[in-house]
Amino acid sequence: MPKPALTAAERLVRNSARAALYSSLLITGLLLKVLLMVAHPATPAEIRGIEKLQHSWDGVDFISLPEVQLLRDYIAVDTSEPDANEVLGAEFLAGKLAAAGIEPHIERLAGNRANLWAFVEGDDPRAIVLANHIDVEPAQGAGKWKFPPFAGAIDGPWMYGRGIYDMKSVTIAQLLAITDIAKSGRRPKRSILFLATSGEELGSETGTRWILRGHPELVARMGIVLTEGGVVEASAADDIKYWGIEFAQKRFTQVTYCSADRARLQGLHDALRENNYLDPTPSISPAVTTFLGHYARTRGLGSFQKWLANPAKTLRNRRTFDQLTPFMKALFRNEVVPFNVEPDPEGGYQLRVFVHLLPEADRDSVIAQLLPQSLTVGTTFRIGEDLGSRNASPVDSADFLALQNSIESAYPGTTVGPYFLPWAATDSRFFRAAGIPSYGFSPFLLAVTDTMSIARANERMPLPGFVDGAAIYRQLIADMAK
Repeated sequence: MPKPALTAAERLVRNSARAALYSSLLITGLLLKVLLMVAHPATPAEIRGIEKLQHSWDGVDFISLPEVQLLRDYIAVDTSEPDANEVLGAEFLAGKLAAAGIEPHIERLAGNRANLWAFVEGDDPRAIVLANHIDVEPAQGAGKWKFPPFAGAIDGPWMYGRGIYDMKSVTIAQLLAITDIAKSGRRPKRSILFLATSGEELGSETGTRWILRGHPELVARMGIVLTEGGVVEASAADDIKYWGIEFAQKRFTQVTYCSADRARLQGLHDALRENNYLDPTPSISPAVTTFLGHYARTRGLGSFQKWLANPAKTLRNRRTFDQLTPFMKALFRNEVVPFNVEPDPEGGYQLRVFVHLLPEADRDSVIAQLLPQSLTVGTTFRIGEDLGSRNASPVDSADFLALQNSIESAYPGTTVGPYFLPWAATDSRFFRAAGIPSYGFSPFLLAVTDTMSIARANERMPLPGFVDGAAIYRQLIADMAK
């Protein structure tokens, strides 16, 4: 069933969460405001650092680089939602795999949906899974694009194109990594599985979730998954605050309220918005404790360092807790986010409310507390699936250390560690729920302003960051597989 179209306000919330996967805009409350409202200008020092990072490769003929041409060609394949022709994307990837001597398998589903997988066999059948998704966000904003959204146009150090961040740049880095190993002619110690999936932007029902349900032969081969979700907090190449490897995230549930009375649902919506129905008893998840053990000391403001270094004390002091940024508060509490009232396909009206759950939270108790019957009286409701995992991926494994080392080697002195996603969601949650360690890893060094175009008109990525990041990813997989 097609996903209902998002309103402008809903898309702003979603895009802000997506930007959090990549950007450094979560450093302080003011920078978070930039993320949500695009309103706070960078300081002169930050601007100088950003310009230094963006123009560090002035004069380079980027289109002559094979990895850049490959990214450009993949962006040119229009796989945008809501009716993505994923077969085209799968065929593009399959052609590149086959050219490297790797046998691809395309699974065609109804409506031009498709999944693709391909193995490079190693001594260990348990594979390193390079997971990505074929579909991208809609190319909205007609007339606002400087270049056509699927042209992969290059202008100075940037390439423009829908889906360059989410997640075709990572996909190309993964493609290059697996084809490198195949072309070497050497049998690796560990098998590699390239997995391109369907419909991630619509909830992964035809993609990762289907693979995990319908292909036990593939699931049995999955040893570790690498996918999107890594976070880079930087304002310049020599000012990297934190390089985060996503290892845990919240669970999500959709509760849909229905009524023939639109005003009744609008009242519920307004009450949730205005009265901030948030968990009144913040708690500390073990995964958040692990995250803050690495992250707190990197905060630019000393007060944030102090408060996050001792979260138990901070949670006991309401005045201190209230001074945290919304991002920081979200690490400690369950939250509900209402979308706008819309027509119900079955008649009347509906209000979709998303419940953000800390990993260990009891869903029914949270719903009863944050969406009490006294607030929802006069409506009917249905509760969706509990999507996500109660478990984090280990941060003391050899694989996690390999991810850390790949960044520390490329950028000596950089603080690299685990990252907890409190707002955004990736397919890692489904792999973890199936008992498979999964990590969100980005190899691309990006400045603050680079990520402001994610899922908007004129989405663009700095090619120096892409080229260097692709090289990091290729070396990483070679090291992990040998």
